[in-house]
Amino acid sequence: MQNVRSDLWQKTSFSTCSYIKSLRDHRAFIVCRAIQSWAKVLELPFAEKIFLDDSSPDLNAMKLLQSSNQINHFDCVRYNTMSHPPHSNFGILISLNLCKSDYILHLDDDIQIVGTHQDCIDILEHGLTILNEDKNILGINLMHVDRSAGGQWGASKDYFASDVFSHPLQYFGNSACLIRRELLEVVSLTTIFNWGKEQPTNWEELVSTSDDTSSFLVAKVGTPFTVDNDAWLFKSTFRVSTLETYKYLLLKKLGLSTLASQFSNKIKEREYNS
Repeated sequence: MQNVRSDLWQKTSFSTCSYIKSLRDHRAFIVCRAIQSWAKVLELPFAEKIFLDDSSPDLNAMKLLQSSNQINHFDCVRYNTMSHPPHSNFGILISLNLCKSDYILHLDDDIQIVGTHQDCIDILEHGLTILNEDKNILGINLMHVDRSAGGQWGASKDYFASDVFSHPLQYFGNSACLIRRELLEVVSLTTIFNWGKEQPTNWEELVSTSDDTSSFLVAKVGTPFTVDNDAWLFKSTFRVSTLETYKYLLLKKLGLSTLASQFSNKIKEREYNS
């Protein structure tokens, strides 16, 4: 294993949360491939590693984790039985709250890790060093968000202690992130639970709605943390039929990328507005 700063990793938990409706749909393929890409990161000396199946039918997320051959890397594999609105990030918050360490690395189940293992270690240890030395920073979005596409999640003002991270324009993104445990107190799990269906928006937006973004960072350059473009279509909260899946994948296979993109956008618009 490459040299790592064990003092930082001993203060850090790993957390992820997954919902798999069916092991036979395309999203299961995307998630399995993503989890397999975490293999070397899961070997790092975290204080603990948490996996939460967020009420998947038939324990599907647990079954997928086992089929990915990564289940033995986790110290804790749990199943959430509490129902919640799809937009709440409730499952993610449960998995984060299960962690006991000062810092937490969270990856959504469809995040892929690319590039060299050392590149991954370098950016994670850079982020953890920032959390360790700058108590003002509560959360770091490890993904590069292009301002032209990501809008308010994109990089804005430079951060004095890094050439990799900037402050976001407005929102903190938690798809692939490092957080200080105190962030969980800004908008708590209890608050989310009490809101129920009346929760105004996602947790990641709720914790960063202030005009002052100085407590958050986002990658301003490319990083090893990325997501397959198809993952934006096959989200766990979207209802994409088998026929729609076949049509979309066929358009891609035939090289009709423009038509595939238009078809994908129609489904996304339908689901976001439903």
